[in-house]
Amino acid sequence: MSIVTVQLGQCGNQIGFEVFDALLSDSHSSQGLCSMRENEAYQASCKERFFSEEENGVPIARAVLVDMEPKVINQTLSKAAQSGQWKYGQHACFCQKQGSGNNWAYGRDKDSACYPDWSGTPGLQ
Repeated sequence: MSIVTVQLGQCGNQIGFEVFDALLSDSHSSQGLCSMRENEAYQASCKERFFSEEENGVPIARAVLVDMEPKVINQTLSKAAQSGQWKYGQHACFCQKQGSGNNWAYGRDKDSACYPDWSGTPGLQ
């Protein structure tokens, strides 16, 4: 079973990067806190669930990065690529051309007309 993460905002994208980096580091570690057989099963599970692979064998994180501005997403993509160990998918990002400067009210008033109103949806209130 695969898992796809959704990384929202600056905090979500930065923490998401650290999670994927730790998962890949774990999957390449030869020493664990458990038996060799359990460690190998954990490593295989991490790779299978959280990453897909390109033809050249580079792991691709199963994630969608979302933010109001491209700055944090570009930094996150760059850090992953610079690690040389893994990266995010080419089309795994969604962002606006500019953000709302950490001002939630500005972003809501300015950008809410672009998106459907989910406030009346049962379960999301």
